[in-house]
Amino acid sequence: MDLGLKINNNSIPFEEITVVVQGPVQTFADRQQEDGITQRCLRSVRQMLPGAHIILSTWKDQDLAGLDYDQLVISEDPGPNTRYYKKNGTPQYYNNNRQIVSTLAGLKQVQTKYVVKLRSDNYLESNDFINIQQQYKSRCDAFKFLKERVVVPNIFTRKYAKGHRVAFHVSDFFYFGLTEDVLALWQFELIPEFTLTKPGMLNDGYPDYPVDCTQLLFLNALKQFDPTIHLNGLLDNNKHTIYQSELCMANNLVVASAEDIGLGLCKKFKEKVRVSKPKGKCAHYQYREWQELYKKYCDARFDVNYPLKEKLGLFFERCLYVFPVYFETKINLCRRTKFF
Repeated sequence: MDLGLKINNNSIPFEEITVVVQGPVQTFADRQQEDGITQRCLRSVRQMLPGAHIILSTWKDQDLAGLDYDQLVISEDPGPNTRYYKKNGTPQYYNNNRQIVSTLAGLKQVQTKYVVKLRSDNYLESNDFINIQQQYKSRCDAFKFLKERVVVPNIFTRKYAKGHRVAFHVSDFFYFGLTEDVLALWQFELIPEFTLTKPGMLNDGYPDYPVDCTQLLFLNALKQFDPTIHLNGLLDNNKHTIYQSELCMANNLVVASAEDIGLGLCKKFKEKVRVSKPKGKCAHYQYREWQELYKKYCDARFDVNYPLKEKLGLFFERCLYVFPVYFETKINLCRRTKFF
C-alpha cells in the first residue's frame, strides 16, 4: 500500500465523506479476525481519504487500544441468526443481524453528504471509487430508487450461482454514495429467526436453496421502495425477475472490481478461498458487464470498451467452471425434492 497521503483530484471533497467502519475489531464470538486488520483498515482511510470523518461502529468489550478513529459507536450484540436448517436438523447460523446493527448504528450518526460503508476486516487501496460513482450520470425512470448511484464491489455480486443465473445477488462488503442512499439500503428490520413449520421444510422456498445472505439484504432494502420485489429461493430466475434485477443494478448501483474501486480484502478473501480464484471470480458480475447493463437500460450512447479477447476469455472460463455445475445442481434439486 502507498503510505503517502493522497491528493484529492476528485469532484467530492474528502471532508464531505464519512467512513463507517463496522464490525468486530478482534476475534469475536464465532468469527475469526485477522490480527491487526482493523488497524490497517483505519490507517488506510487516513491515507486515502485525508480529512474524512471516521466512525467506528463495533461491539461492547472490544479492545480499542491503538485504533485511530474520530467517533465511536457501541452496540449491543444481537447474536447470530438462524436462516435455515441442515438435513441433520441442526440450525445454520449467520451474522446478518450483527452486520445490520453495526452498519445501521454507524450510518445513523453520519453528518456528511457522502459515506463509505467499510468492513472492519477490509481496507482502502485508493479512492478511485469517488470518480467511478460520479462517472455514470444517466438514469431511466423505472426502478429508480436512489438519488444517485451507490458503488459496490463485484466480489459476491454474482451473475451465476451453482451454474444458474441468479437475481439481486449484490455484495455487502463496501458501499459508497450519498449518505441518504446508503442509509436507505440498510434501514430495515433485523432478520427474523427461521423456524421449521413442517417436516422437511428446511428453508423458505425449499426444495430450492435458501436465498443467499447478500440477496436477502439487498431484497430487504428494495422492498422498502417496491414491496412486490421478491425471490422464492436462490435460483428464482424467471425472465421477469432477471429483468428486475438487471434494471435495479443498472439504475441504482455501479458494480466494479475491488481493484477498480480501490478496495483491499483481508487474507480470508485473497488466498485459498474460491472467490479469489478464476473459478469463483468468473461467476461474479464483471465491471464491463455492468457497463453493458448501464448502456442497455440507461444510456444507449455509452461506449463499452469491452475487448473481444477479454469477453471470450470470460466465456471460456465460465464454460470450464460455471456452466457444467448447472446439471449437478439440477440433480441435487431432484434429491432435495425427494428428501422433502
